[in-house]
Amino acid sequence: MNGKLLESGTTMSDELLASQVSKVSSLSAKASLSWLSIEVLLQSVVASALSGCVYVGYHYIRGGAPAIGINIHLVTGVVLGMLLVTRVSIGLSAVSEAVTKVQAFNKTCRTLAVLSSYVGETLTISAGAELEKKAVANFRYELVRLLNLAVFSYQLMLKGLKMTIPPASLRPAGGSKMEVEILASCSNPTVMVVKWITGLIEQQRQAHRISNEQVAAMMGKVDDLVDAYHGTLSLTLAPSTATLNSFSKFFVVVWVYTASPVLALKELADNSGGVFDAAGFVLALAYTFGCALFFFGLYEAGTIMEKPVAAVTQLLPLDDLKYSLSSDLTDLVDDPEDTVPVFLSES
Repeated sequence: MNGKLLESGTTMSDELLASQVSKVSSLSAKASLSWLSIEVLLQSVVASALSGCVYVGYHYIRGGAPAIGINIHLVTGVVLGMLLVTRVSIGLSAVSEAVTKVQAFNKTCRTLAVLSSYVGETLTISAGAELEKKAVANFRYELVRLLNLAVFSYQLMLKGLKMTIPPASLRPAGGSKMEVEILASCSNPTVMVVKWITGLIEQQRQAHRISNEQVAAMMGKVDDLVDAYHGTLSLTLAPSTATLNSFSKFFVVVWVYTASPVLALKELADNSGGVFDAAGFVLALAYTFGCALFFFGLYEAGTIMEKPVAAVTQLLPLDDLKYSLSSDLTDLVDDPEDTVPVFLSES
């Protein structure tokens, strides 16, 4: 029985992945009703109140409802709905692009940790072997530390924050304050950290611990880090479509507040019998509230998508991804002496 188990192997559930999937689902569920803002509810209530006033007013003051057509509102409503859906689709595309940039940044960090295996000792004689061994171990330690620092700074940028003093676990082993001061004064800490990673790789080339071809492969991944960073930054700084937003908001307001009395009069005409019809009154309020909630809610959903990077911070468990990435970087780098710690953890 034991032999069969050894031949077939064993499996177990990936609790870390399941936890991340669960948190993504939880954050998505929490954000699913973000369009239902106070303004949307107030606008819907006001539109319903207007509809109710028109229904009651025409019943008691005018004694009935005038003949009124609804075709113009049906046509403009369909066109307006298509415009709002298109606006949401554009926003979803931008959010998807932002998620792709985050994934690309994390992927490149893992790839650099794997490629660090290119670096090895060049001396084998006893006089220099120990120094070479320490130099390579220091390279691996610094590479993983700087990659963690880049991830930490990058995720702060996603949240609209900037690092002034890095965590104690990410500071240089020698306690140098120069690195901390540089990070506090520069405008793009993430790019500065990537520059230090480039310098670290160049040191290994000059020490002949890595070939030029291998350096080129690693530098290509460093370029991918910068590309992912600037791609995310461009999404953050991209100007909003102010003309489309104002156009959409104006016609949503106009359509909802002109459709409200039309719906009231239509219900009054369908239920006119000389007496006040409570069912028609309630239907008028319900139809108006539903239409207002739909159009104002669809507009609000598009507004949320205008800031794709901010939306990503609400949809992804960035802290959990950061801790998982930090653990992966330590595991992926060659570290026979076990000198590279997990720099970022929940504890």
